[in-house]
Amino acid sequence: MATLYGQLLTPARNNARIADLWWAMALRGVAAIALGTLAVLWPGLTLLVLAGLFAVYCLVDAGFSFILAARGARHHERWGWPALHGVVTLATAVLTIFYPGRTILAFVMVLAVWALVTGAIAIAGAFRLDRDHGRGRMVLTGIVSLALGVLLLWFPQVGIVTLTWMIAFQAWLAGSMLLSLAYLLRVRQADQRARGDSRATGPAGAAE
Repeated sequence: MATLYGQLLTPARNNARIADLWWAMALRGVAAIALGTLAVLWPGLTLLVLAGLFAVYCLVDAGFSFILAARGARHHERWGWPALHGVVTLATAVLTIFYPGRTILAFVMVLAVWALVTGAIAIAGAFRLDRDHGRGRMVLTGIVSLALGVLLLWFPQVGIVTLTWMIAFQAWLAGSMLLSLAYLLRVRQADQRARGDSRATGPAGAAE
């Protein structure tokens, strides 16, 4: 989430670029909702299956982050936030696959750290965004992740059913807010393009 917000050098240009990337927000929202839905509906869900679903989600998320980082570097823009988010989520996926699947406590600890770090990144990135481009939605997304991390650290001895619903609830909330943010950014993109067309066809353009 915060991966979209550290790329640009000026606030106005920053918001214009973010609006152009509304589709990335939408896809990440869909992926989060899919994670929550599959976790709840999977028959005979085990810790190994839950860890596998979460690892796949992290791999997809990391992939988007690295693509955005490469895009920022190619345009000589800031790429540190996308790269950092990609590294964190990729490391989380690797740890989830190769270690925490053995015990639920290990998985809970990795999940808690992931939630805290990504929540902090989302909130930090939100303040690079204008209010009318969805700053509040980004802050709420980060708060949801932070809340999950705190709950997991506070109650680490959770059962598989409780853990599944905690992950699903966080994924549904975050995914819904990301989709809402994507819609808002799409509207802002249309507004920006309309203003550009208006300037191009204004009195000076008509006189030509």
